[in-house]
Amino acid sequence: MRNLVTGASGFLGSHLVEGLLAAGEDVTALVRRSSDRSHLDRLGVDVVEADLLDRGALVKRVAGFDRVFHCAAMVKDWGTWSEFRAANVTSVQNLLEASAAAGVGLFVHVSSTDVYGHPDRVVDESAPLRRRGFLYGDTKIEAEELLWQFIDRHDLPTVVVRPASLYGPRSKTFVDDALKLLREGTPMIPANRSAGLTEVSNAVDAILLLASDKRSVGRAFNITDDSPVSWQTYFERLAEIAGLPRPRFVPIPRRAAYTAAWAIEAAYRGLRLTSSPPLTRLAVDILTTEQGFSSERLRSEFGYRPRIDFEEGMRRLREELRGRPSPDSPTR
Repeated sequence: MRNLVTGASGFLGSHLVEGLLAAGEDVTALVRRSSDRSHLDRLGVDVVEADLLDRGALVKRVAGFDRVFHCAAMVKDWGTWSEFRAANVTSVQNLLEASAAAGVGLFVHVSSTDVYGHPDRVVDESAPLRRRGFLYGDTKIEAEELLWQFIDRHDLPTVVVRPASLYGPRSKTFVDDALKLLREGTPMIPANRSAGLTEVSNAVDAILLLASDKRSVGRAFNITDDSPVSWQTYFERLAEIAGLPRPRFVPIPRRAAYTAAWAIEAAYRGLRLTSSPPLTRLAVDILTTEQGFSSERLRSEFGYRPRIDFEEGMRRLREELRGRPSPDSPTR
């Protein structure tokens, strides 16, 4: 079976490429011209270039593939509406149209549990999608709405997956960015609710399981390890395995943190700063609300069980960190 993976140079996409290769599948990685493809080159996987905003070029790129896994997205807590919409909505529309025109057998769309709008309780796939004014979550909702409307009108078998907080080797958001804060000694908000942690290899297992079972078509699935581990515990363990001082948590009410984040964002917008603010409303929401979304549908109907628990996940992450050059090492 021929598989095309978009966003293959990114975090989830690169792990999905590895999972497909391990399963003996034929894999092609679709990347932008500017993407770092060094990891893909080491894997020896076929790589093609394409701009997901170029609809005409996409039709040629997806032709002949049995399955398309759409992992590419703008995953940040700051940016402009036009950037997020181009990356998370327009690209989905273009890829859907190209896949339908090419007769692709299955389209797997990677969404996010952010589409639920951080309801601060455990919810399953029946929960409504809720816009919160956060560009990432809102554009992910718009992409899903577009997708469901599209497959109602076209013969394109589609599965939607909604991973929770992904971590693991090569993670930028919850590893590299978190390590930067820890190294700088940045005070952190106490975060004792479930973080919804999902080790990236578990997410790959779930995606491949769903992609191989026709019962998944036309449906959405949460993917999470169902772990009770909190962000506070995660940051403490991340500091430990990286050999960094224990993080400093400053008790601050959620409302006060949210108000401060709103003020900081307003200042950044007013000054037209393009760098990410030190604190955003989305970050406050993620850290202070329940992120333990239910994956019962995946478990009960498909027999899914995460094979990597938190301790094993941190062990793997420690091994990867040990293989990296020191951040203080001189570069050439």
